[in-house]
Amino acid sequence: MSANDRFLEALLGVQSSGGGVDRKVLARLLLQAARSIDAERTTAAPGVAPLDPRFEELRRVLVGGEIDQLARLSRQIDDPEQFAAAVSRVLPNAIALADSRDQQRLGQVLAPTVERAAQASIRKDPGALAGIMQPVMLPAIRKSIGEAIDGTFQSLNESLKASLTWRGLRWRFEAWRAGKTYAEVVLQHSLVYQVEHAFLIHRHTGLLIAHAAAATAESQDPQLVSSMLAAIQDFVRDSFSQDASGGLDAIRLGDLLVWTEQGPYATLVGVIRGKPPESLHDTMRATLAHIHEGHPHSLEHFDGDSTPLAAVDTDLQALVNLRQEARAKKSGFPWLLFLVVATLLALATWWFLQWRSESQAWQRYVDRLRDAPGLVVTGAVKRDGKWHVTGLRDPLAVDPITLLDGTGVDPAWVVAHWQPFLSLDIPFTAQRLRSSLDPPPTVTLELEGDRIVGKGAASRPWLQKARAHVATLPLGSPGVDLSAIRDINEGELGRLTAAIQSHAILFDPGEALPSKGQDPLFERIVADLNALVELSSRLRIAPRVVLTGHSDSTGKGANNLSLSVARSEAVRSYLIRQRGVTSSLLAVRGAGMLEPVNDESSDIDRSINRRVSLSVVIDE
Repeated sequence: MSANDRFLEALLGVQSSGGGVDRKVLARLLLQAARSIDAERTTAAPGVAPLDPRFEELRRVLVGGEIDQLARLSRQIDDPEQFAAAVSRVLPNAIALADSRDQQRLGQVLAPTVERAAQASIRKDPGALAGIMQPVMLPAIRKSIGEAIDGTFQSLNESLKASLTWRGLRWRFEAWRAGKTYAEVVLQHSLVYQVEHAFLIHRHTGLLIAHAAAATAESQDPQLVSSMLAAIQDFVRDSFSQDASGGLDAIRLGDLLVWTEQGPYATLVGVIRGKPPESLHDTMRATLAHIHEGHPHSLEHFDGDSTPLAAVDTDLQALVNLRQEARAKKSGFPWLLFLVVATLLALATWWFLQWRSESQAWQRYVDRLRDAPGLVVTGAVKRDGKWHVTGLRDPLAVDPITLLDGTGVDPAWVVAHWQPFLSLDIPFTAQRLRSSLDPPPTVTLELEGDRIVGKGAASRPWLQKARAHVATLPLGSPGVDLSAIRDINEGELGRLTAAIQSHAILFDPGEALPSKGQDPLFERIVADLNALVELSSRLRIAPRVVLTGHSDSTGKGANNLSLSVARSEAVRSYLIRQRGVTSSLLAVRGAGMLEPVNDESSDIDRSINRRVSLSVVIDE
């Protein structure tokens, strides 16, 4: 072991008996380290710290703990979660230890942040605020809604009691003349009451604060009455209510009503005779609020001395002055009743005549609908002030709106719901048959009894289509007889078609133009084509003549097919340009050597196969 190593071991082992560093030994070792510095290590470049490991070890011994603690604190500050956790551990104590001045400043700083956080929370979840406010607001809202509903039902009940009586009619006339609502007039006449006593009782002690009584009220001991009322309130609250703020709102004793209103420090009790309006609750509540606003401190610290609260007698006296007396009745002949009854009779008569006229007009319209072919009425009722008619309607039936003319029914008051269906009436079946078959002018479809009979002449394709369509008619349809219609394909059209299809235009080997000497043949063909056009216009048919080119078996198949198409195109062009045949009449196709006439055992057979044949196609 070298001297440096022994020195380092001694340096690391320097400690006092108390666990700290022995400063004398440390100084001696530092002196020894200074004397034994390696010369080679101290000759480093200027500005570069010496790299002697003993100094590094010395730094670790001296300030190693502080460096580790600073590193740990740095990591804790740089990490948001660790920093927040550290602050949260000391923040409550810091706020609790702050003096009033610091707490005031803290409140001023935190107030905007808390307000924004509360607003954001409410926007995100309004239900949270509702849950917080529910214990405070719900009882007040429930009580307010209950009193509003009670007031509404009270007004409704009184109005219904007098609505169909002479007194009610007289009150309606009074409401119209005074510009008031009928309910207000009814309450003025029916709700007769008098507030006889008003007690203001301290809520926490049950002591009487003030009392006022009407001049006509029976006198009682106010202290005794207030004690009994407080005892009743406590009994009801303790027996049936879990809410300390609740209490008994109303007590009925024969013709007397006892209404109570609860305040923060006092309870207002009113003894009322008669039938008071529900709005009296609002008046009592307003009186109690006015008393609390004027004397909050005196009410809170009331100890039985009513001297500071002498002014509340004025409020209680104003309450007991509330009353509503019945109006005196007047005698005389009930002219108003006579006038009202006469008016009602006139209105009833007019309404009956109007209803009867509308009903008769509606019945006339329904009868027209039922008589119209192609219409089936399934329902006709009046609902929601309008006439509703439902049923089935054939597309060929008359428009039901047109049947309103002359009935006296306003079309704006008619709501129709028609479902489509196909009527089997003979006129509709015949009309539908004519529309779908589109018969040529040479064919007529006539009604004979309960049958539809076809007469005339038509092409074979039309007859085939007509017979197929008749076979698809639904069960119950009128009978259709097409046996009297002649097949024109067996007559003039048939003969003309056979004549056209008997022609064949011949060609020389390898040539696309017709052989010479066939002009007479072309003249006959043109004559037959013109006759076909004239006949087709009379029969309302659309014929087409297909020119099919053919070749013999000599040569290649592809060349023969092209040659056959060229031959048919040459004949078509010649007939159109030289002979004036309608271009829409002619169509071309090439068959090559696939449709020979003969087996080509000789040159004559091959010459016959080099041809253009004609075929007639009839389109309806």
